[in-house]
This record gives sequence, structure tokens and C-alpha cells, in this order.
Amino acid sequence: RDEAITAIRAEAERMNRLVEQLLFLARGDSGRTPLQPKPTDLTELVREVWEESRMIDPDHQWVLDAPQPVPCTCDPDMIKQALRILSDNAAKYTPAGKTITLRSFVNPEGSPCLAVRDEGIGIKTEDAAHVFDRFYRSDRARTRQSGGAGLGLAIANWIVTQHNGHLEVYSWEGIGSRFTMVLGK
Repeated sequence: RDEAITAIRAEAERMNRLVEQLLFLARGDSGRTPLQPKPTDLTELVREVWEESRMIDPDHQWVLDAPQPVPCTCDPDMIKQALRILSDNAAKYTPAGKTITLRSFVNPEGSPCLAVRDEGIGIKTEDAAHVFDRFYRSDRARTRQSGGAGLGLAIANWIVTQHNGHLEVYSWEGIGSRFTMVLGK
């Protein structure tokens, strides 16, 4: 009985997350998720997510690479949500004890950027082009244990796109992945 209750509770939580994600995307698609942009230092934002990640997930080595301020006009709550999605995915697909690096920087074109790099399982080349599609999951990720529905990266992509930016992914199977949010100037 205890096992059944635990399984039901886990499934209810998974369904709740799925409904929340679907509602977020539906509101965004209909224009009912307004951004509240303001001057923000992405270095401070990435530092907050790094500190939270270290507390929540002591099984990974969390590294912060944010040596200088990175000014950006953005909705800090939305950008933080996108960064958390990328960080959570990195933790989900990176073995315990491996490193996950959070970085803020300005790219050579002058765009403010945030990046998450991991030492995880990586993504197949043919899957990389689809990871931002709603409900898409690569074969290796389609397990019940991972709990996702394939909406997290779609949400992160929506957020970054609303900031006149784009998401980049570089991944090597068995070595790891790097997701970079390139935000509009």
C-alpha cells in the first residue's frame, strides 16, 4: 500500500508539472505572458542560480564562471526560469560527481549570454536539431525515471525568443553538452 501511495503521489506531481508547463506555453502563445524587462546584471542572476543549485544538488560539482558584470535589459524572473531549466536538465543527464558549469559573458558580437555546460551523456547529432521542439525527447532520455515530458527546453526557447535572442546547443555523445542563451542587445 505504501508503495502504491508513493507511486500515485509521484505520478500526480509529474502530471501537475506537465499541466503547469502546458499552461505556461499556452499563455505565451496567446500573448498573455507579458515580459517585465528591467536593467539586470546577468552575473548576479547566474550567481543566484549557481548558489541554489549547489544547495539543492550536492551530488554534482557546480562551477561558476562569471568574472565580470554582464548588463542586460530583460525580465530577470523569466531568464532565471530558463537558466533553471537548463541547469536542471544538466543535472538530470550528468552522472553524480561530474561538473556542471554556469557562465555569464558577452559574446564577440556584443550580445549578453548565459551558458550551462555539463559532463553528461550528450545528445545525438540527429536529435540536437529537435531538442527545442515541444514534447521531443531523444531516445536515451525517454525513461520514466527522468520524469520530463519534453517541454522544458521548449519553454526555455520561448523565453529566450521573447528576449529577441536564441538558444544554441553544442553536444557530444558521452562527453557532454553546452546550452547558450544569446539574448538580444
